[in-house]
Amino acid sequence: MAAVSYRRALLTRWSVRDRLAVLVVAVTAAFLVGTVLVLLAVSGQATAMAAEHGADAAVVLTNDVPADAPADAAVFPLTEARVAGERHTVVGVPAANPLGLDPPDGVAGPLAGGPLTLAGPDATLTRASAERAVDDPFPDGWLVTDAATARDLGADRALVVRGADSAVPPRGAPLVGALAFFLAGTAGVLETLGVVCAGVAVLVGVVAFSVTRMTVRERRSTLVALRATGASARRIRLLVAARAGLLTLAGAVLGYALGVIAPNAAATAAVRLGLPVGLPITVDARAAALVGALLLALVCVGALAGALAARPVVRGAPLDDDTDAASDARGWPGGPALLPARAVVPTTATLTVFVAFVLVVAALGGVLGSLGATGGAGGVVTEPGAVHPVDSHVPVAYADELRRSGVAASPEILLFLAHDGRAFPARGVDFDAYRAVSDADLVAGRAPAASDEAVVGADLARTLGVAPGDSLALGGSTVSAVATVDIVGIYDAPGAADDHLLVSLPLARHLEGVPDGAANVVRYGGARAANGTIAVLGASAPERVARGEPVTLRVRLRNVGDAAATRTISASFDGARETRTVALDAGERRVVSVDLAATAAGTHTARIAGATRRVRVVAPGTLTLAPLPERGPPNASLGVTVGTVAGERVDGARVAVGPRPNGTSATNVTGADGETRVRLPATPGRYELRVVAGERSATRTVRVVDGAARAPGVRLTVPDRVSVFGAPRATLRVTNPWRTPLERAALVEGPGVERTTTVALDPGAERTVTAALARRPPGSYDVTARVGNATARARYRVTGDARLANALAASGRDAGGVGTGGILARAFGNLGLVLATLLGLGVLMTVGSVVATFADAVQARRRDLGVHRALGAAPRWVVRTVLADAARIALPATVAGVVLAWLALRALSWAGLLTAFGVRVAPSVPLWTVVPVAAGTFALALVGAGAVAVRDARRDPSQLFGGDR
Repeated sequence: MAAVSYRRALLTRWSVRDRLAVLVVAVTAAFLVGTVLVLLAVSGQATAMAAEHGADAAVVLTNDVPADAPADAAVFPLTEARVAGERHTVVGVPAANPLGLDPPDGVAGPLAGGPLTLAGPDATLTRASAERAVDDPFPDGWLVTDAATARDLGADRALVVRGADSAVPPRGAPLVGALAFFLAGTAGVLETLGVVCAGVAVLVGVVAFSVTRMTVRERRSTLVALRATGASARRIRLLVAARAGLLTLAGAVLGYALGVIAPNAAATAAVRLGLPVGLPITVDARAAALVGALLLALVCVGALAGALAARPVVRGAPLDDDTDAASDARGWPGGPALLPARAVVPTTATLTVFVAFVLVVAALGGVLGSLGATGGAGGVVTEPGAVHPVDSHVPVAYADELRRSGVAASPEILLFLAHDGRAFPARGVDFDAYRAVSDADLVAGRAPAASDEAVVGADLARTLGVAPGDSLALGGSTVSAVATVDIVGIYDAPGAADDHLLVSLPLARHLEGVPDGAANVVRYGGARAANGTIAVLGASAPERVARGEPVTLRVRLRNVGDAAATRTISASFDGARETRTVALDAGERRVVSVDLAATAAGTHTARIAGATRRVRVVAPGTLTLAPLPERGPPNASLGVTVGTVAGERVDGARVAVGPRPNGTSATNVTGADGETRVRLPATPGRYELRVVAGERSATRTVRVVDGAARAPGVRLTVPDRVSVFGAPRATLRVTNPWRTPLERAALVEGPGVERTTTVALDPGAERTVTAALARRPPGSYDVTARVGNATARARYRVTGDARLANALAASGRDAGGVGTGGILARAFGNLGLVLATLLGLGVLMTVGSVVATFADAVQARRRDLGVHRALGAAPRWVVRTVLADAARIALPATVAGVVLAWLALRALSWAGLLTAFGVRVAPSVPLWTVVPVAAGTFALALVGAGAVAVRDARRDPSQLFGGDR
């Protein structure tokens, strides 16, 4: 009876440590449940988005023309023929076919007019022109005729179209691929989830094994007594396994609740903070079945780990001394001095799972972002207001305008396709433009040269089993369409870009239904682009300059990308040339100045960064005057400053205002500072202010008005031309030529700016006021400056595409690769916040597992610790010793964890077991991530060991000998 009571107590009476173990298992199960629910919600939302784009037929490309069509299928013969010397693909429509098309009475296609003569491989035939069917799924450039005509021309291959029995046809390409893409992608995500679950099972096993072994160690004498009194080894093992299973079951039930609550709580908090989260996380029948199976598997793992932990008391004779205490050896040079060296094994397993989890999350983020993001450096222009990039239609002309501003740009169309049951992403691009904004390198074959040619990423080529020289049949993405492409090259690119098929823009428009002249997005910049992401905001040059003096050409630059970039700036003037290399951080602006010599008089063209300006070169002594007011009161003293275009003050210049009514002029002479004063005539009227210095002269007109206020001299300058990227700056120069101080309100008014300031000037003083003008679409704009009753005006011109400025302002730039700029992020809102919650659970899960591991290791040495404490060792010594040994264990465990995680994931990825939405999840460990990942895992190990050390250091030495039941 006592044995029965003890068995019941062993199963149901749990210590504080057992309850903590339940909590650790609960966090682990919560992570697993939350991950399952989030990934199922992602795939379910994606499938719902594509549900309206399902296909009821699939197409297969054959290398011959079958004589008889298979059941529920139709054969569309394919050949090539020349019409008026131009090559065209010819497709024959059979009389009965799943597409419901009627064979044309002649030849339908882009060629209109009278009869058409088609020169095929086997025959030359003449057929009448026919109307193209509106619902025709073939590319616009194809010629459509009846099947017999295509066979007679010499058809050597065919499209076999048959009805689709499932949303993901196992053979061929669905005519609408979006739904098949997302359904097949879901299957890949669930496979990846299975790998994550296997890793989580390792952690559950570590926790259950460690906790159960501690229980076995503490209750060893009682379990041995049970065996000695007749209990079999099998019964003892089952009893201990049941206890571990109950612990795991309790943790799994609690973890289920936490796993459902945590992601929803994060989403609710995000909504209250104003963040867009549109991902419905619910437990439906499918999710419940999957979660139940996974939690049942975890319970089984826990029970198995408990059975293994019972081995020390069930093997051998009941009274054999078969403790599992580790030897006193360190295990390796520099190993732990107190803790058992074997603790490195479960620690390595735990940290390996953690590192693998971090790498998988990072890689999955890159994959999800790649579905609509860009990859590489730079940014992306989308249509303002578009829900996600697939719904965006932007003019290809945007890319032309970006290129004119000096920034590499690539218009792209996003496609979601499937072939032979495999999902894969594709893009419509101009390959040369694509290479300019990405890290793609052609490694086999050649670049595409025709609209029906394509290149494929190296990873996708391996997945689909294609190589240069092969051909593929493609269905539409979100519209019903059929096309074929010839693979002419293989490219290599980092990350998910290596899993794309790149087709021509015309073909992509056909497969996606994008209008002519448009694309989904325009990518710009890129680390390999000649000018990176540095755009020219504007350029300026002086209107005139003295011969022999430098012409200062200025260009305003901005890095519009999200990474540092460089650009080479070339400048030339009158035969002189200079080149500068400029490096800018992300978002940085800079004005670059280049000085070139003006050697010949006349009007010359200055060029800098592709912009041109006209500059007049004059004699060095050409006179200039400081700003003067347009009018003044009679007999007022007016200050005049005379200089040259070279910036020198002119001494001895004669300044006269006249003629007066008596025919004379008041004349004064400038001093060494180039300044003098003249008295305005007493009689109101319009007078000429004339300056003469030798053979040089300059004139201004001054009006004398009774009661006129003394106004300052003003001069307003703005750049004459800027691009749509630019925000020009207006400069107002204000002078006081009168003998009395002036204080006036100065106003600068222009596009997007209305700046008012107070200007206080002593006699002869001057001040400069600047104002930044807003970015505007192309056109001419006026800027006005008012200082008191003095007014100055200037006009400048913005060049470029009007819509580009609006699109840039509305869409900003999206980061490439990982990012929230992809389709899933646009459609589901702030998914990153929910995934961050799961990442937090993963960290807690790892900490709990490490705590369990080191708790087991410390308990194995509790008697030794008790001896040290009884002999006078302080609690601090215990903590330092345990932490030092933990560091000796964690260091090799961390290194091994990083290496093993990378090797395991690379092997799984190579085997195709890690895929998501058709993209191989290929975790990488860049050098810049090795240190933080390794430091993080090492810190987790120390935190886990430290928690155990602090707990035992506070105990009385007698408790360290007696255990804790």
